[in-house]
Amino acid sequence: MSFSFEIKTDNQIIYISLKGNLMSKQQVQTMLYEIDHFFNEGVKKIIIDLSDIEYMNSSGLSILINIFTQARNKGGEVIITNIPEKINQLLIITKLNSIFNIEETVEEAKKILI
Repeated sequence: MSFSFEIKTDNQIIYISLKGNLMSKQQVQTMLYEIDHFFNEGVKKIIIDLSDIEYMNSSGLSILINIFTQARNKGGEVIITNIPEKINQLLIITKLNSIFNIEETVEEAKKILI
């Protein structure tokens, strides 16, 4: 399966839905550009929904770390939601589950950021 994403903003929060296989930075260049655009407009809170991600490798993890670092450097926050079990195991093995803010649902994440 290929990779796709959807970005929208609402109430000063960037919502990113990822779908498919996240395996290279080339797949997300447009997404990273859009995120940077929102950061420049002062929107610094991000919710990343992984419910439709089927596979992610180390490059995919690197992209999540990149988004997290950018947001933190600008005084923002990132919450990852709806993590499939396979991806959650990857986060646990790499100990990234202790770095990322993780919530079960987008609604729970929204309550924290508003």
